Amino acid sequence: MSPLAIQIIKDEHLAISAVLYTLRYLVKGMRKGARPDFALLKAILDYIVSYPDRWHHPKEDKYLFSAVKRRTHDADALIAKLEREHQLGYPMVEALKVQLLAFQHEDDGAQARFFDAAERYAELEWTHLQTEEEQLLPLAERVLTAADWKEIDAAFEENDNPLFGIKPKEEAEALYQKILSLAPAPIGFGGHSPT
Repeated sequence: MSPLAIQIIKDEHLAISAVLYTLRYLVKGMRKGARPDFALLKAILDYIVSYPDRWHHPKEDKYLFSAVKRRTHDADALIAKLEREHQLGYPMVEALKVQLLAFQHEDDGAQARFFDAAERYAELEWTHLQTEEEQLLPLAERVLTAADWKEIDAAFEENDNPLFGIKPKEEAEALYQKILSLAPAPIGFGGHSPT
């Protein structure tokens, strides 16, 4: 039976992928002349900052990646690459937020810069998620012990951060539902949840 953390990670990846799909769909439409939906674009960037960058990636780094590194050196290069990508993501999204404001204020060239940066970010993140699922998770299943998985499962099951009083899954769910409600017809039909 597959560890619970693997299913949680894959479910979170599915939600992140849906948000990235929405971002690319919107950019593609705007490149063809569709009106920008700034509320939806802002909700997408808020979701990425609040869930993948604040909760999902740090847990992968702290629990999953560190456990694999303790058990084998076969994945050292792969994990180093994934950790670098985690570090790249947050500044990319922060830059996207600045570019979105410039785009909204109709600054010269801001629209094209936003489109290009959004597509670069989405491509990086999609490739990253795929690498984790196709390469890292199968390796983790082979090398980690039941005790390792118990700790990783507990970390990914956590709903609250008592230190800060934040409920990340509730916050992410609210943003995710906002994205679905604002998204155009082919996207805004589902009931998939990030949790």
